[in-house]
Amino acid sequence: MNPLVIGALRLLLVLLFLGALGFQALVPTTAADMGATYPDAAHLEAPYSAAGIAAIACFQVALAVVWRLLSLGATGQVFTARALRWVDAIAWCGAVAAVMCLAVSSHMMFVESIGGPPAAFLWIGSLVGGTAFVLLMLVMRGLLSTAIADRTELTEVI
Repeated sequence: MNPLVIGALRLLLVLLFLGALGFQALVPTTAADMGATYPDAAHLEAPYSAAGIAAIACFQVALAVVWRLLSLGATGQVFTARALRWVDAIAWCGAVAAVMCLAVSSHMMFVESIGGPPAAFLWIGSLVGGTAFVLLMLVMRGLLSTAIADRTELTEVI
């Protein structure tokens, strides 16, 4: 891989990670503001903040995994079985984040009867987007698995 591209991608991964860290810091203050604006929902500040911070943490873990896959690609080791577990980790991060968003939006709509259309859009987006992301990662894992098998077969032939 081109070292310039790898460097640029690593810089972007660091910026995304720092941006996510900033969003994590904003979650409690935003929740406190919402609790002050809507006192009947103030009891949800802590659990929803925890869920938001955890969902962002899933994104940060996925960024770290992408960094690891990028390192494997830079050293030419991405077509090994070790890379498959990293792709699995990305899929799990997406699944956990989507389930947390589904749980929070479901709780808002069906238990607390708050949120209205934005909560419904969050629920639909989490379901469709999370499912699509996990399925995409499974397809990518299958493609990587096939590439690993083909590379192994080609190495045996040569």
